[in-house]
Amino acid sequence: MTSADIARISGVKPTAVSNWRRRHNDFPKPVAGTDRSPRFDLAQVESWLKSQGRNKSISSNERLWQAFDSVRGAVPPEEALAAVGMILLHQQKHGRSEQSELTRLMAQAGRTFVDVVGVDLAGHVPETDTAGLVTLLDTAVHAVRDSANDVNAASEVFELLCTRFLDTVGRAGFTATPPELADLLVQLAGGATGALLDPTCGSGTILLAAAGHGYRRVLGQDINPAIARIAALRLALRDSTARPASFTVRDADSLRHPATSDDQITAVVSTPPFADRNWGYEDLAYSLTWEYGVPPKLEPELAWVQHALNRVTPSGAVVLLMPPGAASRPSGRRIRRELLTRGALRAIISLPPGLAAHYSLALQIWVLYRPEQDTTAARVLLVDTDGEISGGKPAAIWAQVHAVVVGSWQRFRTDPDNFAERPGIARAVPLADLLDEEVDLTPRRALPLPPPPAVTDDELIATRDQLVGLLSALGDTLPGAIRSPQVNTEPVRTMTLNELAKTGAVFIRRTPTPSPDRTSDAPTKEGRIVTGDDLLAGKPPTKVGDVNADEVRNPPIRAGDVLAPLVARRVTARVATAEDVGAYPSSTVYVVRTDPTVLDPWYLAGYLSSSDGERQAERMGSSLGGHLRVDLRRVRIPLVPIETQRAYGQLFQELAEFTRHLRATHDLGMELASNSIDAIASSLTVAGEPPPEP
Repeated sequence: MTSADIARISGVKPTAVSNWRRRHNDFPKPVAGTDRSPRFDLAQVESWLKSQGRNKSISSNERLWQAFDSVRGAVPPEEALAAVGMILLHQQKHGRSEQSELTRLMAQAGRTFVDVVGVDLAGHVPETDTAGLVTLLDTAVHAVRDSANDVNAASEVFELLCTRFLDTVGRAGFTATPPELADLLVQLAGGATGALLDPTCGSGTILLAAAGHGYRRVLGQDINPAIARIAALRLALRDSTARPASFTVRDADSLRHPATSDDQITAVVSTPPFADRNWGYEDLAYSLTWEYGVPPKLEPELAWVQHALNRVTPSGAVVLLMPPGAASRPSGRRIRRELLTRGALRAIISLPPGLAAHYSLALQIWVLYRPEQDTTAARVLLVDTDGEISGGKPAAIWAQVHAVVVGSWQRFRTDPDNFAERPGIARAVPLADLLDEEVDLTPRRALPLPPPPAVTDDELIATRDQLVGLLSALGDTLPGAIRSPQVNTEPVRTMTLNELAKTGAVFIRRTPTPSPDRTSDAPTKEGRIVTGDDLLAGKPPTKVGDVNADEVRNPPIRAGDVLAPLVARRVTARVATAEDVGAYPSSTVYVVRTDPTVLDPWYLAGYLSSSDGERQAERMGSSLGGHLRVDLRRVRIPLVPIETQRAYGQLFQELAEFTRHLRATHDLGMELASNSIDAIASSLTVAGEPPPEP
């Protein structure tokens, strides 16, 4: 287990674990890993914690995860996970009998797997004498025995382990589908009749969602045998109290070697791989699958679209997750045109950027139907969810996306010709508007925003008068000749902020970045949050969210605190304003609290914002797209007498006031210019439509 794991089970911060290692000679020594990332033995750590009076109870599921994490170096994690699933499936089917020899039990589990899943996925099972695998499988067996859920213990334990594995990052060639996305895709496919196919099923999340929505038969195929086995095991171990569903999972390349089936496939739902240059262009150039045109080599996503339409029955639904480029790349316009004119493509839905954990793009959902003879679709639904999302926690964002997408699709399916447009969000677009030379189906392109509310002449005059007042006030704050206070000509002694912190003259803190792998029982409350962007823009706190309610560990900002961004193009420190007081710093903000009898806050903020202060604060090799990562602790502060500091601080405060007025004047001037442009242009357009022909 890592230091972060020890911190999580102990309910402390990782820095506390580092302190234990330095201060306690009897702290367990690393048994694996590296100097920078050591790994420790769970039993030794647990024993040490008990000796220190930290009797934290470690759950069976936590022990199972640590055993699984430890075996990764010796066995591929997918194979280790499949071995656990096979043992648990055997226990679910044949009861929790005592076992005396793990090798014999594993052999029995292999036969049970073949009986339930089929021989195709049996594949290679890791040898039980592999280092660490014995401990892993034994821990899994005990986790089931310790479970309070007698009926679905094996299912519960395996699903928890799968979920945690799928949430980890860095697995080359495999990206898990978030359950919320799988649920949304399946719901868009419509009624749960017949069989549902996922030709790139991965770990089976979409198949599980389909079974949960009422499909009695689900089919999956994946090119990765180890991942396909995990999908089959998740389905086989599915909660026995849920609605039953039969399944078949195969391991093969779906495009080159599609699995045959006698089932009536009424829906294909999938998240096919993106930008796969080796999808089979040379092998499949003359395939009969390409009913809408041979996909160019650089358009693998359009190959998957046609493959899915070919597998589904007439009028069956196809719902695919697609990259945004598939809707606009010139190389695919011929196929997009065919999909539109023949009535196959019914909707394209753009999701918010970065919504799913492993996707940073604004991905799209394509909804298609295999057209029956002589059927056409006069309109296509285009939806852009980004403008409708108000933010919040992931669960809240998914709920908002689900409401917009499902609501729009259901209204469109009911009456596409009379679909009520939502400007900037959803529109039923006539085919004629899309069949231009580019056939660009990007939703935002066809969703004109509602016209901004008209700005009246009176409002423009009021803004102009306000700007005149600001310009007048700005003149009063213009800095005059620099009148630096007199200082001793002898060299000034300096100390770094870090050294000053050790003397108690300053207190430096930064809120740690929350870790998705670490849970905390600390109480929270809603509070205003100052971000690094707020400091750079000269704005008051703009964010509201949950903060640690323990004011000892997370004190609010006080008057006199100096705030500085962690990353910036230029260091911009400021003394907390009246709006800042009572707010909480984000993880992108430094808070420096000074002893005003030793270090004047305005003097400190001014010096940190100077070119010399910025040069010292910049961390070597830390340029991030033109931004600098700031380390305030290394800045050496000239230690002049406190009276001289206050004199300098007064000058810095006057310049800060000038900067505030200058920024306010700039912002209001730009607002006046923008509103004036809109007022002039409003006579040229009406409700986003082009002006009539003369």
